[in-house]
Amino acid sequence: MSIETIPISSIMTKEVRTAGEGQTLRTVVEIMDKNDIGSVVIVDNKGSPSGIITERDIVRLVGSPKTSFAAAAKSVMKKPVVTADTMMSLKDALQTMQSKNIRRLPVVEKGKMVGIVTDKDIFRAILKSQELVSSTIGDSVLIEYRPIYERLSEFMLSEIYQPQGGR
Repeated sequence: MSIETIPISSIMTKEVRTAGEGQTLRTVVEIMDKNDIGSVVIVDNKGSPSGIITERDIVRLVGSPKTSFAAAAKSVMKKPVVTADTMMSLKDALQTMQSKNIRRLPVVEKGKMVGIVTDKDIFRAILKSQELVSSTIGDSVLIEYRPIYERLSEFMLSEIYQPQGGR
């Protein structure tokens, strides 16, 4: 067992909170607040992910005098949304997140969204397995994937002080 062989589908969250492209930014913020989550995937009329709005996006938007909470999600979402296949490995997911500077990957199968995985989900899965911890945190990881290692370290510390923290 290694991060190269474990598919993200084994750790993903299956119930993804979504909003339609025509729903308002206010609705998206309310979904995040009500569900204590850090992002909402925006879906087209076929239910396929077309964009994403994260807490960071909300902060940026609130700071802009041009932002209206009545704006359609489609007009403010990040697009194109980076997605992952159900069989993508934990390692490939982390590499994708690092290269795209993102923390969440909606998971799709045959064009339909079936889940979402976050960097914290992956870190949590690694920490649950001593075998994964020792195989993941080696010298090559420290050098090659330093930003990921730093995020993992931050996550480990936060789990010590606030176990099972929010997304």
